[in-house]
Amino acid sequence: MSSLYDHLGKPLIAAIIPTFNEERNVAGVLEALHLSEILDEIIIVDDGSVDKTVEIARKFAATDRRMQVIQHERNKGKGQAIFTGWAATTAPYLLLLDADLHKLTPDHILALMTPVLDHHADMTLGLFWHGHINTDLSSWSMPFLTGQRGLRAEILKHISHEAAAGYGFEVALTVAASQQSYHKHIVPLKGVWHPPSEFHRGGLNGIIWRFRMYGQIIRGWVIATRQRHPKVKTLFSTIPKP
Repeated sequence: MSSLYDHLGKPLIAAIIPTFNEERNVAGVLEALHLSEILDEIIIVDDGSVDKTVEIARKFAATDRRMQVIQHERNKGKGQAIFTGWAATTAPYLLLLDADLHKLTPDHILALMTPVLDHHADMTLGLFWHGHINTDLSSWSMPFLTGQRGLRAEILKHISHEAAAGYGFEVALTVAASQQSYHKHIVPLKGVWHPPSEFHRGGLNGIIWRFRMYGQIIRGWVIATRQRHPKVKTLFSTIPKP
């Protein structure tokens, strides 16, 4: 298996995968990462799962030297999980993916990273396309919330940690990139989808989780725009069409 390292032997691309109670879904994502030849490091950060997520991740890590599993003893939120993963690598380029994706392939990973590696974009936003209609619609109507991204790692240093708490990470990242004038590019991820929260977290629990998630997103947007640059007009600005 070939991977990309700079001339000093340092890792070039690190994938960071935050997980939380994803025993039903995480194996598919880890398999795609395992098959990808462009990744130097694959960092799974488990955010206090109480199911078999960590056990599954460790089984994959035992077969792939690029993989490591970091475990939070308690749930700290998605944003903190990603920052934990970032602290564990020196790679200048990052791949961020949700742990519950279906139909993800190494080609999708390559598509997310290529514009960044070729210096055509500082960050890519992967949007679901021809997967499931529900996830397609939500992905394209709110592109700033996608968890599928390729990016220059330096962008993360501009993020407000307070805004990124919980599920505010993606909106905080999008705001920070816009404020710093980083160039973004949309990448359609054909066939990829993920189950809604109501599906894999259970009816009522899923609905409660979704309201909690959107509350954290709104909070993150308010904090990020107030703290950094009050003149940011919209989260849709500077995101080019594919």
